Amino acid sequence: MEFIADLHLHSHFSRATAKNLTLESLYIWAQKKGVTLVGTGDFTHPGWIKEIEEKLEPAAPGLFKLKKKFTAPLDAQIPGSCKNKVRFILQCEISSIYKKNNRVRKNHNLIYFPDLEEVKRFNVQLDKIGNIASDGRPILGLDAEKLLEIMLDISDEAFLIPAHIWTPWFSMLGSKSGFDTIEECFGNLSRHIFAVETGLSSDPPMNWRVADLDHVRLVASSDAHSPMYLGRNASMFNTGLSYYHVREALKTGDLTKYKGTIDMFPQEGKYHHDGHRKCGISFDPVETLRHDSICPVCGKPLTLGVLYRVQELASRPPGYAPTGRQGYQSIIPLTDILSEIFNVGPKTKKVNTFYERALESSGPELDILLKRPLDEIDALGIPLLAPAIEKMRTDRVDVAPGFDGEYGRVCLFTDDEKKRLKGEQELFAPKKTKRVPSKPVPVGARPMPEKNPAPVKRKIKGSPSPPPADLLGSLNKEQHQALLCHNRPLIMAAGPGTGKTRTITAKIAWLIKEQKISPDAILALTFTNRAAREMKERIQTLLPESPAQVCACTFHAFGLMILKEYTDFSSAIVDDTLRLSLLEETLTHQAFSRQALSLDQADTLISRAKQQGLQPGDPLDFIQDIAMEKMVNQVWQEYQKRLESLDLVDFEDLINKVLALLTHDPSLVTTLQKRFQHLFVDEYQDVNKGQYLLTKCLAGNGDTLCVIGDPDQSIYGFRGSDNRYFRQFIEDYPRALNISLKQNYRSTETILEASHQMLTQRGKQRDEKESRVKLFSNIHGKDTVMILKSASERAEAVAVGKTIEKLTGGLSLFSMDTNRIDASQEEDFSFSDFAVLYRTRKQGAVFAEVLEKAGIPCHMAHRENTLLQPGIKEPLALMKIGCQKGTLTDFELLLDYFKTGTGKKSREHLKRWFQEQNCPLNTALGRLTSLPPKGMRRDIHEKICHCTAKILTAAEAAKEQSSHRALDHFSNLWDLSHLIKAEKKRTDTLERLLMEAQAIPDPAAFLDHVCLVGDVDTLAPQAEKVALMTMHASKGLEFKVVFITGCETGLIPFSRPDKNGAPTPLSALALAEERRLFYVAMTRAQSILCVSHADKRRIYGKTIKTSKSPFVYDIEEKLKAQSQNRFKPQPKKEKNRQLELFQDA
Repeated sequence: MEFIADLHLHSHFSRATAKNLTLESLYIWAQKKGVTLVGTGDFTHPGWIKEIEEKLEPAAPGLFKLKKKFTAPLDAQIPGSCKNKVRFILQCEISSIYKKNNRVRKNHNLIYFPDLEEVKRFNVQLDKIGNIASDGRPILGLDAEKLLEIMLDISDEAFLIPAHIWTPWFSMLGSKSGFDTIEECFGNLSRHIFAVETGLSSDPPMNWRVADLDHVRLVASSDAHSPMYLGRNASMFNTGLSYYHVREALKTGDLTKYKGTIDMFPQEGKYHHDGHRKCGISFDPVETLRHDSICPVCGKPLTLGVLYRVQELASRPPGYAPTGRQGYQSIIPLTDILSEIFNVGPKTKKVNTFYERALESSGPELDILLKRPLDEIDALGIPLLAPAIEKMRTDRVDVAPGFDGEYGRVCLFTDDEKKRLKGEQELFAPKKTKRVPSKPVPVGARPMPEKNPAPVKRKIKGSPSPPPADLLGSLNKEQHQALLCHNRPLIMAAGPGTGKTRTITAKIAWLIKEQKISPDAILALTFTNRAAREMKERIQTLLPESPAQVCACTFHAFGLMILKEYTDFSSAIVDDTLRLSLLEETLTHQAFSRQALSLDQADTLISRAKQQGLQPGDPLDFIQDIAMEKMVNQVWQEYQKRLESLDLVDFEDLINKVLALLTHDPSLVTTLQKRFQHLFVDEYQDVNKGQYLLTKCLAGNGDTLCVIGDPDQSIYGFRGSDNRYFRQFIEDYPRALNISLKQNYRSTETILEASHQMLTQRGKQRDEKESRVKLFSNIHGKDTVMILKSASERAEAVAVGKTIEKLTGGLSLFSMDTNRIDASQEEDFSFSDFAVLYRTRKQGAVFAEVLEKAGIPCHMAHRENTLLQPGIKEPLALMKIGCQKGTLTDFELLLDYFKTGTGKKSREHLKRWFQEQNCPLNTALGRLTSLPPKGMRRDIHEKICHCTAKILTAAEAAKEQSSHRALDHFSNLWDLSHLIKAEKKRTDTLERLLMEAQAIPDPAAFLDHVCLVGDVDTLAPQAEKVALMTMHASKGLEFKVVFITGCETGLIPFSRPDKNGAPTPLSALALAEERRLFYVAMTRAQSILCVSHADKRRIYGKTIKTSKSPFVYDIEEKLKAQSQNRFKPQPKKEKNRQLELFQDA
């Protein structure tokens, strides 16, 4: 059967769509238009899929129809001449923003499925990647090729059609962020692309000029955001009315089954010509070339339209018509024709009256436009309608082409024609946008755009790529000098972005390649797992032929390795919660009061003692009060005994125990010095005394010691770090070579100057020890740092989100069409180019909430939030118990999972009982059945014993299994899999843990690895998401765009508020470290730095008025661009409506 299909629509859940874009409205308007097959649109949105399930039912194979109880009250609204069956095909549109081949790509793709269950499985996969509930057309940081792969994994009957392929933004071939070929976009999966959507700004003849499209069918769809626009572009079929017949017709291209397209005149599309809407400039490609693609009014680059882009990729001249292609017909919507005839708007009552009259008499709109005889149309009695349709059918129309987001304007009649045909009626032509006249472009008359024009040169440049095989050729003078330093201690002062890691890895590679040093004789110590991993990867890139790996790890991972290799160490590492709990237990058993020594004081002072390499019983000289020293030592000794009895260690023990071991075993020192003949220490300014002593012990005379760091980036005083060890390196090793790396490869000169002014207080600092080297980059970009002022913390988050939207070039065509985005922006950004930094973790929650609600993909660097999620902590606890590394904390959280009903009193009994047992968890659990806790009710004891049996049985079942199999087994026990699948963050975390478990087969080693995970390690690598993290966690990272938020007194610099909410005074040392921390945050930025502050903020339950951070005042005014954001609350929208990304503050 012959029928018309409109395969690209939306729902009322999509942004900038009509609230009546419902299944009922589509049912009515499809019949009015003459469209039989309609896309549902937006099946990824939870609200819309719920409506689809409620209102649609299966019809023909793979298609659906509106249930009778919904159609019955609607049928009276449909003219009798238009009534016809309406079928729905499951369809959605996905917006992808990602990086590929070193460019930011933005494209939209249409997805089709024949089955609702497959749609749900598809949605589950996408929900793991981004927030699909934020918009009917979700925005994902997902490669189009990967999207296609996910779809095919769900169903090989599904298909993907690239949407509006020529639109400058958000399309496969668009001039702004597209590709040049289908294969470049979809890679090895491009064979699965058998149709593309032409969009409103192109028609088949334009597409026929591009040879790369010869093997695919051209589809036209309305992309309707309102029911009345249904069918303005559509596709024609002559085949069975089923999903599978439609798919087959498109895939095979059978001319008898797929008949072609119905298109608006392409000049009507919003991006047909080049131009600037704000300046009223519309150019054809030849005029654009004549002006070097620059707007003659404002001097900025023009928005290049579809016609220009087609000519860039075309291999054939205009007018080329291939054989064996589907046909097409051009139309003008009937309301637009009536609008011109009556000289009124297309949505006026007059136009609607005559529109309905025409449908009542002659049937659906598309039949009137394309099939009805002219005499029948003339008989309708609508003046000029028949001549107008005749002119449309014979392409005798004039169109002022659309450009830069403004629709083109069709003109069927001149004023003289109207007067002649219609009489003496006075006409008033609508006021038109001023534009430079556009002339037809004869082939060969003007130079055409180059086939593959050279990319526009950008002012911003990134860090150079890692050194090639020629290790020396890629280094600057100072880096070269450092690399060749041999058999002599070396210290490098390397400011932010100066190629620190690059220099170290090049030197290590040089030692291996040129000096023939064995890789396993080299030890590189870092402060983060990420830095260690990056170091290994870079060395592997430089020396791909080397099978052995350098030992690159954190100080604590190295300590753990030594304890495991050279002692019978098998203890579990306690987390912060259990550590504090054990310390509190110890304090409660002391004779002195808690006022004399609080838990916080004990924790801080014992940690500091361990960080200094001290052992229990040693003099604690850093404590001035003798009584306090005695109390701390007493608590420390008891706490340490408690850890040992439970076969536990805390984080600081990993280095402290190694120091004690090396102190008592000089032969082991010799062994390690022989094993690791070359020692590298990264971020040396951050070592504490314990790490300093360990380095000295391993380095011997220091001839093969290389340290690198920057005293201005010393920010970890709270964990004992002290940059004096960096400054006294020359005293420790008088023969040392001291090199300063001066060239920054990361940031613009503006960012470097602003950060230097802040750090030095514009030269006010006069510390003789501060012999700072001022960095230079020769990278030129924006002249200012953005200072963003907001009313509150929520308004601040909204402002950051709107800025991200602007800098990504808009998250949708709506952003472009409403002039919210500067189309001439020179640099492209994807989501992974952005970082939002804050001083405290609590600040991150509002940013995550606001960005996710707006559909901006983001992830937060937060260890506890990641590993302590429901569904994640339980399998890890089971795994620890199975490996004899469990703790009371692990057991209690499993009791919580089983809902044993143990109240506070029962827990106290249980906790006291475990303390009395004074042995590892598994040993204690073996006694629990026969030795009930005193005071515990019998029924509660029985419940706990029942749960204990289940836990031990489960743990035993995974014994002798690999990490991956054990974790997979535990995560599928009981109802844990449902708990995990409840949130995409949990499924993401489990997948990442399973991947890491695959690389570390030994379960005990895997659990040790998990214990050493830091905040930054929880970020998904290569994810196209905005990074949210504390300023401390950002150390060592870089991003094109950085927001430093909460730049207010009390937060930056941070000081705990007093009882009135006012910041407490900071010591000079603490203030200096806070200044260095702000410097670190500023220098994470490559291209754009935005410093944000709010007028008021809620802190510790109180809303207080805030003032701008004093650090911001240290940047001179000429380097700052002030921006104030005021947000007016929007009127409440209908529930589930999605109109704006950011609705209120």
